[in-house]
Amino acid sequence: MSTTAVWVVGAVPDEEARAIPGRYLHLMQPDEWSRPPAYSRETEAWWTQGGDREPFFEGLEPTPAAHRFAQFMNDVGTTASEMLAATQDASMSAMPAAEGESLFVAAARKANPVAALHYGLGAEASAVFPGWYGDFLLSAPEVASALPRAEEALDLTGARRTEVLARITTWMTALGDEPRFDAASLLDGPLRTLRFAARTGHGAAALTRWH
Repeated sequence: MSTTAVWVVGAVPDEEARAIPGRYLHLMQPDEWSRPPAYSRETEAWWTQGGDREPFFEGLEPTPAAHRFAQFMNDVGTTASEMLAATQDASMSAMPAAEGESLFVAAARKANPVAALHYGLGAEASAVFPGWYGDFLLSAPEVASALPRAEEALDLTGARRTEVLARITTWMTALGDEPRFDAASLLDGPLRTLRFAARTGHGAAALTRWH
């Protein structure tokens, strides 16, 4: 059965962004933050300490490194945490109903758009993007603080932009079923939404869902 990954980045009213986390604290398990899965620790260390520079593709054939990072990104985007799931549901409910400046949606069959973006940018550049591998919930002041880092990561020009777009396209073609995916949207869309949120005093949230 084919699956589709959807990455959503949306503006959220500041009062909701501030209130949502506390609304679901009662769902948090006592050791929830102290027990990250072993695969996350090991693979994240590999990715951030040079694994991102390993060959991920031979032509359009994914290497073990590509499969390893793809699985890692799929795992960190899937949560069994009741609190986090409730927080994400509430964040989505607070987002606008239609795409535009205040809402960006990227969908891809078989491939995770956030994984493609991280591969495109590399570990060092993607680390300055807000949140945890494509997931975040920020108040308006936090958006204002995070925007310069998001611009550093995503507002690319010239040869660097061309290189990143080519890497995103390779990921979407080789690991997904999206050879015509608009790679530029993964740079421009989230940045447009964060700039809207900063300009209008909104918070912002991002999350990944699989269907």
